[in-house]
Amino acid sequence: MSSALTTIRERTDKPMNDSYFCWLVGLIGDEYIAQNYQKLLWKLYTTNYIWELDYDRNRAADGLYLRREYANASGYFQFISGDCSMLEMFIALARRAENDIMHDPDFGDRSSQWFWTMLQNLGLDVYDDFHWFEREVDRILDIFIHRRYAKNGVGGAFPVRSQVRDLTQTDLWWQMNAYLEERYPV
Repeated sequence: MSSALTTIRERTDKPMNDSYFCWLVGLIGDEYIAQNYQKLLWKLYTTNYIWELDYDRNRAADGLYLRREYANASGYFQFISGDCSMLEMFIALARRAENDIMHDPDFGDRSSQWFWTMLQNLGLDVYDDFHWFEREVDRILDIFIHRRYAKNGVGGAFPVRSQVRDLTQTDLWWQMNAYLEERYPV
C-alpha cells in the first residue's frame, strides 16, 4: 500500500473497512488525489447510492461487485456489509466506461479519468480538503441521487448538448453512453 493511501487510513481513523477504502481510492487516484481529496472520497464512501430507476440497480450491483474483487485481490474475506456507496458506484461506472465502451490499448486504462470526469461534471472536483464545504457536497449529491438536475443532464454526471430525451428519466448507463458518444465520436 502506498504511503498516500496509508495516510488516508490514518487520517480517517475508521475501523474495519479502511483497507477496502484505501484499495478503492487506489483504483481512481494517485498520491496527489489520495492526499488532497480525502474528505470528498470519504464522503462518497459513506454515502449510500440510491437508485430511482430500475435499470440503475445494475450500477449498485456493479459497485457491490468491487467488494468481491477486493476480497480476491487482498485475501481479506471478511464480509463487507451494507448498501453500495456512491464511491463504489462511481468507480464501477467509470470502469464500465473504460472496459465496455472506451477501451483503447493506445491510451491505457482511463478509468480514473472517467471517474474524475463524472465528479467534475457534478461540480464536486472543487471540494478538495482545503476547500471543503460538506453542506454543498451534500446538496450536490442530493440533486444527483434524486435526479433534480436539468433534463439535458446539466448538474448531473453526464450533461449533453444534443438532448435526445429527458435525462432525469433515463438510466445512468444510457446517459453515460450518450455523453461519451457526443464527446468521443467514433
